[in-house]
Amino acid sequence: MSAKKVNEAVIETFIFVSILFVLFLTSINIKNYLTPKKVLGAETKADTETSSVQAKFWSDFLTKNPNYLPGLKETGNIEEIKKIDPNWE
Repeated sequence: MSAKKVNEAVIETFIFVSILFVLFLTSINIKNYLTPKKVLGAETKADTETSSVQAKFWSDFLTKNPNYLPGLKETGNIEEIKKIDPNWE
């Protein structure tokens, strides 16, 4: 074989491997593009456990801090808020 034929064979092999590599990367990119993305907070679950934990937290917190207006608002004690601060909105 002459040097010219060897060079042509190397170039053809390099082009073939390069095309395979590009196709491989393209397939990975398409796979990543088509898979659904998981976003933090996109799916929220409103189960009773979470609400009972929050209710317990606010009741414990308001036992220690009875005049904390945002906590009273979370528990729904609007009358109590109006007693403490009549200008509360």
